[in-house]
Amino acid sequence: MRPRTPLLRRMLLPALLALALASSVSVAGAASASAPAASAAAREPTLSLATGTDAQSSDGRWLRRTFTEALHRLGWRLVVQEMPARRAELAMQRGEVDGEMVRTAAYGELHPELQRVDAPLMQASFGIYGTGTSGRPQTLDELRRTEGVVIYRRGVVVCEQRLRELLPPERLVEISAADNAVRMLARGRARFVCDMDSTFVLSLAHLGETRSPPLHRLFELGSPMALYPYLHARHAALAPRLAATLQAMRAEGWLTPAPNASVGGH
Repeated sequence: MRPRTPLLRRMLLPALLALALASSVSVAGAASASAPAASAAAREPTLSLATGTDAQSSDGRWLRRTFTEALHRLGWRLVVQEMPARRAELAMQRGEVDGEMVRTAAYGELHPELQRVDAPLMQASFGIYGTGTSGRPQTLDELRRTEGVVIYRRGVVVCEQRLRELLPPERLVEISAADNAVRMLARGRARFVCDMDSTFVLSLAHLGETRSPPLHRLFELGSPMALYPYLHARHAALAPRLAATLQAMRAEGWLTPAPNASVGGH
């Protein structure tokens, strides 16, 4: 007996049409559900912040996580631009970045046109370093009475200001990277280095082979200093809102404990 093909087609056709319709509705529903999220992400403004921190370092991860959360609460998306301190300073002056993650109060005094966010995030200490053959000055006045080259990192305002007030230009060498300062000190091309303590220690860890002769911190350069975020003048209205958000995050326990700072500029 021959099968009744037309009858089978008439029976299967409605089921196939129903299945196809259900599939198209499901796809359309998923697309319409994801569209608002994608559209919102596209509309979210970005804020570019410069920093000298390595994304893989403890303070680098902490700062990125902190600013990502703070800006998300304010409806912004963080964009990080990693660069040396002096380049970040120039980029801020030219308006090429929207801000810097952390700098000292002294940095703000040099650039009153910038907007300081009044919510200090961490503290930094600075020191004078030398080798066992450098002599052992314990104060800036004793350092002044020594001889030889003193290195400081470009953009480290605390070291730059103190040393330029203290020493003649021929004794000072400005460099761009902390690792270079460690190498020069270890190889006898300089007698002393001024830098942030945690940055110098991090460089020693990177360049363990340079530790002969041993390098020491000879004395602390002043008291530890608070580090603040800074924004370009075009974001003056955002500065107090960001400060309030960071303070709220601190009250919630978000900012505790802060790492020892090893940021790129000060």
